[in-house]
Amino acid sequence: MADEPPTSPEPPADPAPAATRRGRGRPREVFRRPAGEGTPLDRRPADYQPTTRAILAAAHRVLLRAGTPGLTLVAVAREAHVDVTTVSYHFGTRHGLIEALMDMLYADPVADFAERAGAAATPGERRRAYLESVARMCADGDATRAYFAITALALADDALRARLARLNAWTVETFTRAVTGDGAGASRESRVLAELVFAAVDGIELHHAIGGADYPLDEVLALLARLLADALPE
Repeated sequence: MADEPPTSPEPPADPAPAATRRGRGRPREVFRRPAGEGTPLDRRPADYQPTTRAILAAAHRVLLRAGTPGLTLVAVAREAHVDVTTVSYHFGTRHGLIEALMDMLYADPVADFAERAGAAATPGERRRAYLESVARMCADGDATRAYFAITALALADDALRARLARLNAWTVETFTRAVTGDGAGASRESRVLAELVFAAVDGIELHHAIGGADYPLDEVLALLARLLADALPE
């Protein structure tokens, strides 16, 4: 296996450039995208327009405080100290806001892992970079709660489920490229391994959130490290 630092997967081409409207003031970016398209994983929240970023941060806080039933455009506008028309201008509907929030929850941890793995020199270092990113995700209880709340919504909504499936596919592709070194020509076995690892990580994150301080996270991650080393030797 080559020791060249892998690159993160090339995301699907973006849709047409974001639309703008003319009204009071200058045209602004509209964050809305077609259902299921998603935002490229290498676009982190820090790359978003300030107003978009502020509204999404407010939506995250509302979700944690009021749950998915309370995640309305009015509640988010109030939390972000903007008019509700500003929220609908950037995201369209509540559905569009939820899709953008889903993208944000994926963007930072996946981009962080891709960046760290890309700087690693050996497969072992890439595996360690991945496991460290898992530990950071588990430590962020708010992100875990938001992620599983959004996932529950996606299971009952075809468009949200399509978006989530696309985000998961990009994440698995990132892992396959960075950790196995197989890239776009990855074997079926490598892709199945990546799917298994990510299913296990979702379970670890969920059980850690449920179990809290009693959950043996360090031991579970140490076992996952040994299993990865056996499956992906140097």
